[in-house]
Amino acid sequence: MKRLNKKEISFIINSAKQGKSINFISKNLGLSKSVVYYWFRKEIGKKIKKVEINKNLKEEIGEIVGAFAGDGNFYLDKNYRYRIRFYFSKNEIKYAEKFNSILKKVYGKCGNIMKYRNVVILDICGKVIIDHIKNFLVWEDKKSYSVRLKNKPPNYSLDFLKGFCRGLIDTEGWVNKNNLMINCVSDILMQNISDSLKILQIPHLLTSWKRKNKEPHFAIFLKKENTLKYFNEIGSSNSKRIKSMLPLGISDKAF
Repeated sequence: MKRLNKKEISFIINSAKQGKSINFISKNLGLSKSVVYYWFRKEIGKKIKKVEINKNLKEEIGEIVGAFAGDGNFYLDKNYRYRIRFYFSKNEIKYAEKFNSILKKVYGKCGNIMKYRNVVILDICGKVIIDHIKNFLVWEDKKSYSVRLKNKPPNYSLDFLKGFCRGLIDTEGWVNKNNLMINCVSDILMQNISDSLKILQIPHLLTSWKRKNKEPHFAIFLKKENTLKYFNEIGSSNSKRIKSMLPLGISDKAF
């Protein structure tokens, strides 16, 4: 490791405090990124709260995994931090806040909620967090087409499966004429949900269709009586999904 003088070290630390990137500092000092990163990490590391996973919260973990499978991604930013993001529609700010509280329960830290155009983004940093999520999910190339559970549903606890279904359906499902529906382009993920619902004894229909020159879509449908059963037994963290269903007999404990 190259020995730096006090002026260079001071510049790196002060720049880190100001939110400057490693690329910015490296170019200004004419140093390699690896040298800058050593000192940068010492400063930034003081600000990052250590992640301690509560592995006993099986249902909450399943919900996070399901939501990430539905509408999540991650990337390494310019400051070498792993950023995990969950996406919600513009009218789901309450759901984003509720989901943030679930992240807090499991990981001991909250993310930042941001509004961008017509999307609400929940952003949380931590390599430990994405590594934990990847203990349960796998995918290749484009995530949407191949994301799925690492193991088949019978290998997980009932609590995890409840949370997994809730997380995925809260982000990707909708209610139409009292029927619950969810669809996506990953056939294996839909099979995961179907198998999970079977284990949880929620009757449903798994089907697929393909439009001309379009990728095939895979969907799950629940009739009215089974939609009621789903929300009463599995529930929802997204009140927007079930608000219109409450008069039909869904317990207020469902969300």
